[in-house]
Amino acid sequence: MTLDRIRRIARTWRLNTLNTAVYVASGGTTTLHEGRFTRWCGTWRNWSRTFECQPARFERPETEEALGRIVRESEKVRVVGGGHSFNRCPLTQGTLISLDAQARILDVDVERKVVRVQAGIRLRDFTRQLLAHGLSLPVLGSTNAQSLGALIGTDLHGTGKSHGFLSEQVLSLRVMDAAGEARTLVRGTPGFHAVAGSIGTCGVVTELELQCVSAFNLEKRLEVVPRRWAEDHLEEVLDANDHVSFYYVGGVDAEHIRMNVWNRTTHPPSVLCHVKKMGLELMDMLLSGYLLGLSRVLMLTEPFAKLGLFFMKLTQQGRKTVLPMCAAFARQLFYHHDEIEYGVPFARHRQCLQEVLELLERRRFVCIVEVRFTPATSMATVGPGVGRRTCFIELAPSLSVDSSAVFQEAEQIFLKYGGQVHLGKATRATEEDMERMYGVRWHALRTVQRAQDPDGKFVNDFVARVFGPTRRLESRDEDAEAPEPVVSWG
Repeated sequence: MTLDRIRRIARTWRLNTLNTAVYVASGGTTTLHEGRFTRWCGTWRNWSRTFECQPARFERPETEEALGRIVRESEKVRVVGGGHSFNRCPLTQGTLISLDAQARILDVDVERKVVRVQAGIRLRDFTRQLLAHGLSLPVLGSTNAQSLGALIGTDLHGTGKSHGFLSEQVLSLRVMDAAGEARTLVRGTPGFHAVAGSIGTCGVVTELELQCVSAFNLEKRLEVVPRRWAEDHLEEVLDANDHVSFYYVGGVDAEHIRMNVWNRTTHPPSVLCHVKKMGLELMDMLLSGYLLGLSRVLMLTEPFAKLGLFFMKLTQQGRKTVLPMCAAFARQLFYHHDEIEYGVPFARHRQCLQEVLELLERRRFVCIVEVRFTPATSMATVGPGVGRRTCFIELAPSLSVDSSAVFQEAEQIFLKYGGQVHLGKATRATEEDMERMYGVRWHALRTVQRAQDPDGKFVNDFVARVFGPTRRLESRDEDAEAPEPVVSWG
């Protein structure tokens, strides 16, 4: 084993241990999984400390007027939320803006269940405050440290039979363009739908108006099931449950997988539900953050993986926990890892997943593979689940290993099966890839981007690769006289 590999493992375990200690000491309420700006060195880092930048300015405006002034004064602008990103999307040497000081609920119409909120509020705080009003969102993702503005920028998805995306619930957005002017965009207008999933290229979201639902509880059940059974009976499982996700241990010949199911219930939250949730997260950390890493050191990946699944089956099989919806999906504790995720057409997902798992086994690359499902309900113009029923396939290897080569091969498999990329996660996608993925939708997004940011103020190096330079967009439009693209949503 190389010295670099040993250093990677030691660093990852050290960070996992530190985060676990903070998590336990705080009673499961606090971790260090957030991006941070350190003033003494002028550096912003993402949650996993894998990406950083030294912006010329770091600003936390408290009002929309102050934000507009900063945008007008700046040559280049990027906005950060919770820093739970897996690529260079937030980085800039210009002005980096946090909206943490704009994090209030502005208005609640309890009768209509409509809420207007500032975009800087973190999802965890928003859902907790919604609960105090007897309200909730119908579906959430697996993390809640991000701001609402950042989440709409990546078209947040969860897993669900009837609901899958944050954008489904958004009625209007207040968005500031590159000139520092803010206006309200309503559902049904091209600008509204382009903002969702556009990673901040169409402006800074300052407020959202959301259609909520009455607060409810979910019963969560964990099972370790035969992989072949789960894949053969998938439609039955999805039909029988409100929300479903699967976890594979990729890179080994494991015959069993973990299945999580959530269903609405009228039962009250379980006794000590918070403690039970903490226990499961600590078990996940033990398996994913330590045992799989140790198995690589000892060259015993397959026995360790099977041992971890057996232990989980022994201690958790069939156990049911009722949780408030705001606590049922999102986890607080994560092992330090990387992520790549694509949304694949549901009709082709099984073949795609099989090829990805074969790649991992061939490369002896051990990592967790998460699989989730959404209906065709996204309101975004561009996003990983737009326009179709989708299976999301995510690779989440520990940072103790170099994932770049495997991610590159996996991405080609995703693209082969018509995958659409999650732009908040690792990707080598280019402008040409995006155009092939989305076709007319891509041109519709780029039209809005040009109107909102004609000089590329919101474009950094990552955006320039994925979206293409603004000047290229302008030259294409000068040569073309085609009508504005027509796109349907939902």
